[in-house]
Amino acid sequence: MNKKVLVGVGIGCGSLVLLAVIGVGVGAWWLKRQVGDSMSSMMEAGQKMQAMGQELAQLERQHPFKAPPEGEVLEISEARMLDYLGVREAVLPAFAEFEKQSQSFEEQHKDSKEADFGAAMQATGMMTGLLTQVHGSYIEGLKKHRMSPGEYLAITQTLYASEMTGTTEQEREEMAAARDEALLEVSEKLQDETLDAEQRAELEEEMRQLVSMGEEAAQAPALSEASKAAVAANLKLLEKHKERIERAGNVGLDAVLLGAFGGAEAPAGAARDTP
Repeated sequence: MNKKVLVGVGIGCGSLVLLAVIGVGVGAWWLKRQVGDSMSSMMEAGQKMQAMGQELAQLERQHPFKAPPEGEVLEISEARMLDYLGVREAVLPAFAEFEKQSQSFEEQHKDSKEADFGAAMQATGMMTGLLTQVHGSYIEGLKKHRMSPGEYLAITQTLYASEMTGTTEQEREEMAAARDEALLEVSEKLQDETLDAEQRAELEEEMRQLVSMGEEAAQAPALSEASKAAVAANLKLLEKHKERIERAGNVGLDAVLLGAFGGAEAPAGAARDTP
């Protein structure tokens, strides 16, 4: 069996929908014979997830978080950064077990050409149970550090965005310098009176493209001074706590907590194993 067994089997409520569909088309005795206690364990996990969803909603009410206005960057205090890392670190052991078990299951069934129904149900039960443990650890971490899911999401997105924005600003400056240099070079070439009509036309077209690129760059929305200061402060925190952040970083964990379980989208631009 290849990776198809694991596709979609760890998404909580989706497991319950799968069971409902299966239950319509097959007899309960056959289902019981094929999957043993998988159905009951998944139903139990589904009930736990519903309860956890209520706990998350309660945490939002208990620890309200006000995000900055749209287009502005959140400046994270060092104390809150440490709380945030504490939440992540609380989840890592359970998530490491989830990764270990899923890889082990895939290794056991990798030689099968087709996904076996019983194996798929076994994987569904296993993954759902493990992910409820991950989610439970997340909730306990939020409670301990008096943090709402909304604030956790905002800090995660801010750290990704601050790192990307810092890089983008540097790249923007480098591109502007390169463009100015290219404009000067083309301008000097155009002074050559020996150019034929075709060569001059090519250089003039290159000049127009470079000028257009400069105009587009100038029209791009720029960060406010407050947001620039926030990005700079956040980057200093990223550098100061770099080792701890790298240990706690895991894009897969972000996808699980902020996607399937956190009730929010995963952070935009998440491409590195750092929060």
